[in-house]
Amino acid sequence: MSYASAPNSARSGVLRAQSPVYVIDFSSQAAGKRVATSKRRVRWRWGYTNQDALKHGQTGNNCRGEEHDITLVWSVTSGKRQILMDGQEVHFIASRTNIVDYSWSTKGNHVIQVLAHASPPMSSGQIQPNFRQYDLFIDGQSFFTMPKVYELGFTGQQSAQETNYSMNRKKDQDEAELQRAIQDSIAESRRHLVEKRNQVNGNSSYRSYDGGGYSQGGYGKRDSYYAPSYI
Repeated sequence: MSYASAPNSARSGVLRAQSPVYVIDFSSQAAGKRVATSKRRVRWRWGYTNQDALKHGQTGNNCRGEEHDITLVWSVTSGKRQILMDGQEVHFIASRTNIVDYSWSTKGNHVIQVLAHASPPMSSGQIQPNFRQYDLFIDGQSFFTMPKVYELGFTGQQSAQETNYSMNRKKDQDEAELQRAIQDSIAESRRHLVEKRNQVNGNSSYRSYDGGGYSQGGYGKRDSYYAPSYI
């Protein structure tokens, strides 16, 4: 692994070490009763750094402060979206748009934004460099750029190297997660098409051409329509 950009990495490490917010964990799961992927439950857990602890040279867990979790429950089928903060509902709406984009203010004049997409772009060429299907912003900072708890308070060259390794690993994990999301979306679309085709075949009759005329499927008899002849 190369550290040719160590000065920049060191500055980045300092900024992350002094970050006002930090990441705890993130989860995304399918929660539909019949079709699992028809309902999504996405959860972000994060915290505000204890600035007094940072000023007194504390690091890692000693710098943990006020912590919160935000949950998005999204029924893609019905369009119902619910956003919870620490178990309390802050937003609910029924809309069939493909994007959830909602912001609100909390105590301390912090602004929180949930930005989610029903599905990722279908082709890799349409994916923006920083695209994430589900993202949370705290005062404009993406959840996925926040430091981990263990990074708080640590600065210097060693921290920069560890941070660089952590960021590269996180990038690989994000890419793997995105690819899984794309495959899940494609599979969901295929299942939807199969279900729709089965419903059509099960609820309506069909006509097939047997050379002399069209036979009404499901009834075993020929109707009065005949194929036109052309000269």
